[in-house]
Amino acid sequence: MAGTDVTSFLSKHKVSLSITAAVLALVVSTLLWVRLSPPQFVADYLYGTIPAQAETINHFEKDALYVITTGTGAPMPDPNRAGPQVVVVANGQKLVFDTGPGSTRNIETSQIGVGDLDAVFFTHFHSDHIGDLGELFLKRWATDGMSSPIPVYGPEGVNEVVAGFEAAYELDRGYRIAHHGEEAMPGSGFGGEAITFDLGTDLESRQVVYEADGVEVVAFNVDHTPVFPAVGYRVKYKERSVVISGDTIFTESLVNHSLGADLIVSEVLHHDLSMTLSRATEEREGNASAVAEDILDYHISPAEVGDWATRASARHVLATHILPPVPFPFLEHPFLAELRDNFSGPVRMANDGTLVTISVENDEISYRELLR
Repeated sequence: MAGTDVTSFLSKHKVSLSITAAVLALVVSTLLWVRLSPPQFVADYLYGTIPAQAETINHFEKDALYVITTGTGAPMPDPNRAGPQVVVVANGQKLVFDTGPGSTRNIETSQIGVGDLDAVFFTHFHSDHIGDLGELFLKRWATDGMSSPIPVYGPEGVNEVVAGFEAAYELDRGYRIAHHGEEAMPGSGFGGEAITFDLGTDLESRQVVYEADGVEVVAFNVDHTPVFPAVGYRVKYKERSVVISGDTIFTESLVNHSLGADLIVSEVLHHDLSMTLSRATEEREGNASAVAEDILDYHISPAEVGDWATRASARHVLATHILPPVPFPFLEHPFLAELRDNFSGPVRMANDGTLVTISVENDEISYRELLR
């Protein structure tokens, strides 16, 4: 009986079913044709819309303190994380903290104009924190035709770092001027203007190193021994503030430098997992096992970050500079468990492209992913 009903239905709707099938076949074949070999007019149209689409994106329309983690990795390889970098945006100011390898591309794909950046700040001069400075110099200059170098702030040693990257890119600079001309790429715009500050050796030492349009950047000493100098930063805007730890162990001074912060962006090294990695690589050639153990003595643990944030009465914590890498999302909870045990406020593991909006009008702090 069922078979007869199906046959009757097919017979009655033969024409409409044939038309539907033909339309579906046409749609599928058109999609495949466009996907595999789009006509030139389609490519011309789509490429022509790219600049206009980019100009319509504005993540910073509201008056707020914005924090974007454009690099959340560390020296150990992680395909999902560029080297450490934080971008802070407030009242039109766009400030970059560290330039880890691969971070410049994340700035660009987060729709932050590299040419709009106002300054770079370094926490210290480990390679994973400075590796993309040359690329940032080049992209800012070659893409936006800047006529003056970008200010680069840091403790003693920043002059050598800036000069070194400028020297490494000097040949490329010459090629591009020769090709595009001084009008498109003024030679004066490449590179950085190094600005050095000295906080001495006292861990309680702090100093305002930047002020513009109501935005203030305070540098403070941290303990990353044997790396010296090493600093963290607190960025303030309209009674709101974010603290950026740099690389450090836990010290009492961290609490004092962070009192009442709305957000702490802290590096996190899970000591137990790092030791597990060290034991797992003991039999392998190379120094992976030794390095995984050695790094324990100059990075802060999840439990210590939680204790720090609680004692500082911070509102939120964003974990970055993730060590060791977290290969699967379901491992994020055990990685941060001890941090959450010691801190009752909101805790998140940052991704490349995590945007935090700290309202200046109310107590709201919201999160959005720009690259996922």
